[in-house]
Amino acid sequence: MPGVTDSHVHLLGEGLNRLSLDLSVCDSRESFRTALSTFASTKQGQWVTGRGWDQNRLGFTPDRHFLDSIVPNQPVVLKRVCGHVVAANSVALQIAGLSEHVPPVPGGVIHKDEQGPTGILEEHATDLVLRHVPAPDSSLMYDALASAIEYAYSCGITAVHTDDLNDVGSYHELWRIYDRVTSSHPLRVQLHYHIKNAADLAEYVAIKKELDRHPLLSPGAAKMFLDGSLGARTAALQQDYTDEKGNKGVLILSRQELAEIAMLAEQEGIQLALHAIGDAAVEQALDVLGSVGRQDDNTPRRLPHRLIHCQVMAPGQVERMAEQGLVGEFQPVFLQTDKDWVASRLGHERLQFSYCWRDMWNQGVVLTGGSDAPVEDMNPWWGIHTAVTRCDNENNPAVGWDRDQSLMLEQALQAFTANSARLTGWNTGQVRQGFRADLAYYESFSRTQLWENSPSALYIDGDLVWKK
Repeated sequence: MPGVTDSHVHLLGEGLNRLSLDLSVCDSRESFRTALSTFASTKQGQWVTGRGWDQNRLGFTPDRHFLDSIVPNQPVVLKRVCGHVVAANSVALQIAGLSEHVPPVPGGVIHKDEQGPTGILEEHATDLVLRHVPAPDSSLMYDALASAIEYAYSCGITAVHTDDLNDVGSYHELWRIYDRVTSSHPLRVQLHYHIKNAADLAEYVAIKKELDRHPLLSPGAAKMFLDGSLGARTAALQQDYTDEKGNKGVLILSRQELAEIAMLAEQEGIQLALHAIGDAAVEQALDVLGSVGRQDDNTPRRLPHRLIHCQVMAPGQVERMAEQGLVGEFQPVFLQTDKDWVASRLGHERLQFSYCWRDMWNQGVVLTGGSDAPVEDMNPWWGIHTAVTRCDNENNPAVGWDRDQSLMLEQALQAFTANSARLTGWNTGQVRQGFRADLAYYESFSRTQLWENSPSALYIDGDLVWKK
């Protein structure tokens, strides 16, 4: 079958995550304390970084007071599993210069108590600490990326759309890292450019003109956040979270800021990839793109911009998304994690318009499949399994929906292969004459336990790149 194209991943981040503290398995104070203490003991005199904690699983939020009790003398910065929230200890806050007098951050939240910042920072406020964390050296990045590609091979992935700029800082350096590693670990890669404002987009326009053509690498979309995550209650909703009155999440940009970006993108022919999880963020995207994307004769836009995640949709938004020709980048594997608590966040009524993959497909929205690794496991078969069954890998179902929102297997496979590949212009994603031979060979295949499928061999341009 065609190799999988993961349409939304942080590939270098996945590799770096494998070299840092993994907190995703922690489900109690004790397990968290043991994992952090053990890892910190190997990093004497260095920053202690990690990812994967989830207050829904832990039963508490690891603020600076708790972190200080474990690691009092080294800076500690730990990203939540979604990457939209960080927990920092007092040493890290001091290095970042954050005191009780720190002013609010537009598009971000600094949680405080009577003693000042609690160490919990959300959305744009995370940059206040993360900018002080030393970047990994080049050799570490090479090893991390090679490790991530090897894992991608083992899952049947031959191509990715990846957003890694924040891990490196320089797009030219990011391009050089991928150029070097893909020379020995071939993978087709579309490299997104992360932006926060129109000035960043203008910078990307100039950089794209400086890039040479590459057999495996291509410049991607301009990726940006409109809101946060459901798990952290920072996804922007039109109405309050059911389990936290007074909180509608975080809408990161104003309409004017997004419109300025969208107009420049249309002018320069740059595709936007907009992270929009909540219905308020989706509404902002539909409103702005629906206005700036129209030509003088009122015909639709030239560019198929992308909405990433679009997990919570209000009535009518799916239809408008289809009318505007927007691509929906969905990560069905999210439901494996979210199904146990999402009803408490949204309530029954809003739940009916959430994770509504069948509605999107039937309305004509082009869906592309991804993992968002390292937020979730990169294995696409976990996502395909959930898209088809609405179950986790132990076949526990997601309940609370009045209508079936699953996809047919053929639809899910198309989302993870042909649809994702079509966005790149690589002429891959299908097994047919005239298409590149980026293929995965399966000696056996299970339609009933989809998550267990794994390839025996992988080919890119017909060349064997991996064998089990």
